[in-house]
Amino acid sequence: CAYKRASVLVKPCGHMVVCECCAPLIKKCVHCRAHIDSMVPFSVCCGGPGETTEMPNETVEESSASTVSPGEPITLTGALMNNGSRDTSNSDIQKLQQQLQDIKEQTMCPVCLDRLKNMIFLCGHGTCQMCGDR
Repeated sequence: CAYKRASVLVKPCGHMVVCECCAPLIKKCVHCRAHIDSMVPFSVCCGGPGETTEMPNETVEESSASTVSPGEPITLTGALMNNGSRDTSNSDIQKLQQQLQDIKEQTMCPVCLDRLKNMIFLCGHGTCQMCGDR
């Protein structure tokens, strides 16, 4: 939201990057993309009345094609080659995983961070169909 001031603290990351109107729409922090466990209004942070909103635990099913999650570093040790040096393809795999993660983040909906962007507005911004229809 570009019109209202950020007034909701998201936990566990502690970022305050969303207004109260947009807060119910997001499932991940728009700053660090961490899953949100709860949301605390600014007034509650300052000791005022109000409630902390707990987020339901929804598990997102991902493809089982990859057994290594993109956020985790690979812990394999490079095999010893016949010239005495170690195989460095491990770092190549990590670079490729990071590139894949970057591409996924660029194509994911910036509102819900769950679905692919498939709607583009006249201004050039994009969202998924469900978030765009809201």
